[in-house]
Amino acid sequence: MRLLHKRPTYLLLLLWLGCLAVCAATVWLALQEPWLGVKMAAEGGKVRVVADVAQHIPPGSEVRRVISATGVALDLQATDMIENTDYFPSYAKKDEFFSRQSAMSAMLHMGEVGIVWVTKEGAERTALIEPRPRPLASLSAMFWFTLLVVSTAFMIACWVFLLRPQDWGARMFALTGLTLLIGGITAAPMSERALALNGAWFSALDVVNSLSAHLLGGAIVAMFLCYPRQLVAPRTLCWLPLLFLPWWLTDVFHLLPNTGETLVAISSLMLLAFISGSVQWRFTRGQPLERAALRWFMLSVLLGCSLFTVTNVVPLIFDMPALLPMGYAIGFFLIMYVGIALGLRRYRLFDMDEWAYRVFLWVAGATSVIVLDSLLIFSGATQSASLGISLLVCGWLYFPLRQWLWQRIVSRHTPNFESLLPELSAIAFTASPNEQLARWGSLLKRIFDPLEIRQDATVKKSGVIEEGLSLQITGCGKLPAYSLRYAGSGARLFSTRDAVFATSLGQLMEQIMSGRTSYEQGVTQERLRIGRDMHDNIGARLLKLIHLLRGTSNAEVARDAMKDLRTSVAALDAQPVPLRNALADWRAEAGSRCEVAECRLQWQQSDELPAVELHPHTKSTLESVLREVITNALKHAAPSRVNVEIVADASRLRACVENNGNIVDPLTWQDGYGLRNMRGRLEELGGNLSIATGKNEVKLTIEIPMT
Repeated sequence: MRLLHKRPTYLLLLLWLGCLAVCAATVWLALQEPWLGVKMAAEGGKVRVVADVAQHIPPGSEVRRVISATGVALDLQATDMIENTDYFPSYAKKDEFFSRQSAMSAMLHMGEVGIVWVTKEGAERTALIEPRPRPLASLSAMFWFTLLVVSTAFMIACWVFLLRPQDWGARMFALTGLTLLIGGITAAPMSERALALNGAWFSALDVVNSLSAHLLGGAIVAMFLCYPRQLVAPRTLCWLPLLFLPWWLTDVFHLLPNTGETLVAISSLMLLAFISGSVQWRFTRGQPLERAALRWFMLSVLLGCSLFTVTNVVPLIFDMPALLPMGYAIGFFLIMYVGIALGLRRYRLFDMDEWAYRVFLWVAGATSVIVLDSLLIFSGATQSASLGISLLVCGWLYFPLRQWLWQRIVSRHTPNFESLLPELSAIAFTASPNEQLARWGSLLKRIFDPLEIRQDATVKKSGVIEEGLSLQITGCGKLPAYSLRYAGSGARLFSTRDAVFATSLGQLMEQIMSGRTSYEQGVTQERLRIGRDMHDNIGARLLKLIHLLRGTSNAEVARDAMKDLRTSVAALDAQPVPLRNALADWRAEAGSRCEVAECRLQWQQSDELPAVELHPHTKSTLESVLREVITNALKHAAPSRVNVEIVADASRLRACVENNGNIVDPLTWQDGYGLRNMRGRLEELGGNLSIATGKNEVKLTIEIPMT
């Protein structure tokens, strides 16, 4: 194992050279049988010429028999051309096939061979062909394709194993690559034979090929038991051969009722693999990274094995020819190996989740059509009728079910923008920054349902990191950037779809907040214009009136009007004012007014005031209400003293104004415009005004929230 850690590149190179050597040996074996220059295949229950290099027999002609140099004739059968011996329903038929292969192979080694073929007119002709060594160029594309697929799969499996030699999942993956290589190099000569292969060789290759198929199924089961969670101890895996080796041995020694039983065994191993995968699914609950790896892992096996099974195994079970030659069908396993390699290496699995679901649903639809079509044919329906019924039934049942599953599995993760627009607008136009921040965070939590959400000043770009465990969202406007972890309450990974949606969501929020900023700028400019007009026009006239009324009783009224105007203009300026500064202004104004009325002012406030700022509208309202309260006290009660007590903290402000003098019971007060106006203005701020009387004094309490 130490060598694996130090020199994986060298070992991979050695394995590649070994794989090339094995493939070269396979090519050598395929070239050992004598060659006639004629390629034959079974078509319509007869043997026909597919290609003739020497142009002895026209392509498409029927071939009826082969005659040896000694004059022994052997009638050809369509079954002589098959490449998969599992097609035979009984061992007797299988043994007969091997005997015929040996007989034809012996004929090829005797010398000149006569090929009896039939012309278009139905007349028999005999072509005499001298067998010669088979050239390399005669090997078909399917032969090379098979070697390429199994070699690639083997090298992928070895690559993963050398990078993770301690991982039992990677070890079992390497075992599947080895067994597939063995299966490929034994199947290639059988399917590539020109006419016949020595029966003993054919039988030996068939036995080894069957063993590799059983080992492959067992290794896949072992992978599901080891990855992504170790469900069983490694020593337990040693008992897996007991599940399939006895079955294989009974097939080798012809102890089974028929040859089809071995196909049932291989199918059972695949079923066991999916049962193990279901157990893994349960154990990976709450682990999104492992769940995503398992999802892609199961998809790879499902797609690769299912396509091979549907095209080669299922037709044989129903006594039908394979839908695709085994040499090409073995290419479906390459899908499995590429997929499993990505799963074991955990390479961008979060980008594949949605596509994985699409492939799952596609495979389910195709499989349902094929299975239903096979059942209908088996029950006696014609081929065209069974296909039509299958498409009709699956169309009615599958597509609605597929759409429902898609909505449940994938589309539910991401809401549409139309449903979010009202909430985004409400967040953008929220007045309180704290409330705006809370509502934005709540929206992100509801959309992505993360287990963890926090502000993150280090985020520079929206995107998915940590293999899908985390989603970063940049700030928009005055809202900070966020980092979200463990989507769907830890049940799934973040995907690039989530990242794109989050980016679009942030951009939309930015645009809405930009619109709000433009709106507020317009409002501010209009306020400033109104303030300037009031100051320049009304202020100038009030100042002129004050000078004209100097020395009269109405001069004070004009000065009060001027103060109210200045307060209103200051409120329009929209500049927050510290609470301490506002209290100082109010105290100075109240003191000057009480001094003119020959009334003593007692102002009480804490030295430790909260460091808060008053919104211009809040300051203007409090200033106007305090001015109105003191004005009413001086005007109606003629007091000798006025007490003002200010109590404030971070949440509320309370101002109590108490005076003596000519006190009238508040119950008899007329609720005129001034009192109603004060109550209404305070209620707009969420505050209130209360009145209480004592012995020869009255107290008005003003209370408003600070936020």
